[in-house]
Amino acid sequence: MRAKRTMALIMVAVGMSGCGWKKIGWEWHGGTGGGFAGKAPTAPSPAPDRRGAPGLRAAKAPAVFTHGVASGEAGSTSVLLWTRTAEEARLRVQVSADPDFPKGETVERGVATKSARDFTAAVRVTRLDPATAYWYRFVDPKGETASEIGRFRTAPLPSVAADLRFVFTGDTDGTRIDGAPAFNDFQVLDRAREEDPDFFLYLGDTIYTDSPMGLLNGVPAAETLDDYRAKYRENRGYAALRGLLGATSTLAVWDDHEVVDNFAGTTADPDRLAAGRQAFEEYMPVARHSRKTGYFRHFRWGTDAEFFVLDERSFRSANASVIAGNDPLPTLPAEIRTAVGLGLAADPPAGTLEALADPARTMLGARQKEIFKSLLLASDARFKFVVNEVAVAELFADPYDRWEGYRAERDEILQFVVDNRIANVVFLTGDMHTNAVLDVRVSVLQGSEVVAKEIIAGPAAEFTLSQEIDLLYGEGASAAFIGLIEGLNPPVFADHDAYGYALVEVDSGAGTATVTLKDAAGAVLYAITLP
Repeated sequence: MRAKRTMALIMVAVGMSGCGWKKIGWEWHGGTGGGFAGKAPTAPSPAPDRRGAPGLRAAKAPAVFTHGVASGEAGSTSVLLWTRTAEEARLRVQVSADPDFPKGETVERGVATKSARDFTAAVRVTRLDPATAYWYRFVDPKGETASEIGRFRTAPLPSVAADLRFVFTGDTDGTRIDGAPAFNDFQVLDRAREEDPDFFLYLGDTIYTDSPMGLLNGVPAAETLDDYRAKYRENRGYAALRGLLGATSTLAVWDDHEVVDNFAGTTADPDRLAAGRQAFEEYMPVARHSRKTGYFRHFRWGTDAEFFVLDERSFRSANASVIAGNDPLPTLPAEIRTAVGLGLAADPPAGTLEALADPARTMLGARQKEIFKSLLLASDARFKFVVNEVAVAELFADPYDRWEGYRAERDEILQFVVDNRIANVVFLTGDMHTNAVLDVRVSVLQGSEVVAKEIIAGPAAEFTLSQEIDLLYGEGASAAFIGLIEGLNPPVFADHDAYGYALVEVDSGAGTATVTLKDAAGAVLYAITLP
């Protein structure tokens, strides 16, 4: 939840490199698959950069690994492996199902870190076995130095029944104020790692280019490629993040703060957009952005779980807040608008409702939307997990950056689920800085049936929703806001004042998915078993 969105809500409340050995076996749309597990590697403190070296470093100078290792998008037969060095270096990456990396049982591949990519490197390794734990490390060609050891697990084949255990959260603001963390040491990520997940779903706002706490304390917003890179390096300075990224494979998703608050890809400053995208790809183990489908991805974990990873930034139209004059409650009936004590007119500004309902305005873009709908309809997985950057359930207040701000497309997708009787659709969402389980309906006010469940988790390190409200408007202000919103659309569960993450456990034999929301200490906030 961003500060300016919070202000509007309170107004209502208070009144790569190379190619692989063979064709991958688990296919993604726009990349390769994802799935994994393991213990955290030992994470050394980042070494200082040594920039400006012409060409590749001299062979006699050992490589210095600065920010750990990471794996991403691990499929049934492939994985993307990442590291960073202090200066340009030629490396070998070693992958083995044995943590001792015995000769004859270890795959090796060459890769180089380059200054053009801020001394990062990502290499895809293929020809792996499904449903297998692997260890990996990067080494100097002469064996003089080595990175810490990382671990990932390949996914089972789509035809194989298999259990699944994964975690998700987002909103990691690693900004430091006078050398101290603005929020915390990312303890949520330590607890998530201790769950021994098959993979980590890193659900957006992986950095904060415009940290609210930073701006309040004189830290300028990041605007250039070098600024964005520095933000990623700052976050990798936290051992908890390095530990989780090294312990299991990551499926990283961007949201707005990787570029600028509430950005829309069709109207954002092109230089900042390009810089934000490049830095994201340099520091996260992700497939490259596609001009046609952005970061949309699609993958499967055995017979029971299918994932649809939406890109809700690259193709979206500008939001309608300017047309609406930032009206805080534009979609509510006149009798509610005039009763909340804010002096609102019975109707929102002219053109507001028409803009929100305009089918020409889009969140996904036409191509991504149709691919998503087609794949969702074709899925025979028991659970269809929609990896979702912004909330889809109706929250009413200040809807412009959420799915409610793109009402025609939102309702089209949800009605598509209803009309085709697509069962067990679960939206996995970050952004809101709260932990909640919500029923998703086409229209709450019209009494529509429940279409899906939405699970919201986080933040890992940012203001919680309650903190934002109380800090801006005084202790207790959050209670008024929460009462208004939850009175209109009561949640199944909500805790608005906890750093948190979600653990999702799919039991193939039982045909269930249990979602447990936990706080930074690992204590259970709420658990629900679906369907």
